[in-house]
Amino acid sequence: MNGRRRAGGGVHAGALLTCLLTGLAACGVPSDGQVQTIDPTRIPYALASPAPTPTPTPDPPRSTAPGPVRVYLLDADLRLTGLPLTEAPASTSEAVALVLRRLQRGPTDDDRATGLQSALGADVELDVSDATDGVVTVEVQGLSEDQSADRLPLAVGQVVLSLTSVPGVTGVRLQRGGSDREVPLPGGALTDEVLTGADYASLLAPPEQTP
Repeated sequence: MNGRRRAGGGVHAGALLTCLLTGLAACGVPSDGQVQTIDPTRIPYALASPAPTPTPTPDPPRSTAPGPVRVYLLDADLRLTGLPLTEAPASTSEAVALVLRRLQRGPTDDDRATGLQSALGADVELDVSDATDGVVTVEVQGLSEDQSADRLPLAVGQVVLSLTSVPGVTGVRLQRGGSDREVPLPGGALTDEVLTGADYASLLAPPEQTP
């Protein structure tokens, strides 16, 4: 019985080998080992055509130029609008110093002629006490003494939005006497946390519509 199984397996293997050789011959593989040229008209179109070269997808352009540093003032509708800093600071620290100086100086005659004003009182003093990891700590004197409750968020917004327009500045911490001070957000809530431009974005004037 074992012999018959081996003989049957041999016949079966021989048949498979014969079919395999027959299939190769039908596919154009010569049995004599010689290379033959196949008529192009007998090759399917997709196989005869060269594979298309994929077109690389370009990376989207990246803007490396930071936006202009801006100093924020109040317009006639009591909305904050940014004016580009006229000076060209050479560093982040210089830009921060120029912004604070400009805020303390208040609107120019030209600014007033266009209806711009400041929510910061004339006695407000702003001095940088620290700058770490993008957060600028500002020592503030005279901010709330002469401010009404509705104008105080505008005054804080002026400082925060102006400083966070400086490249590299991501937040502002306001202090008095070395301690974090509570300041109002636009909705009236008080916070002594680090402030960002997004906190006061609702106070911004709407962008001008291009005709």
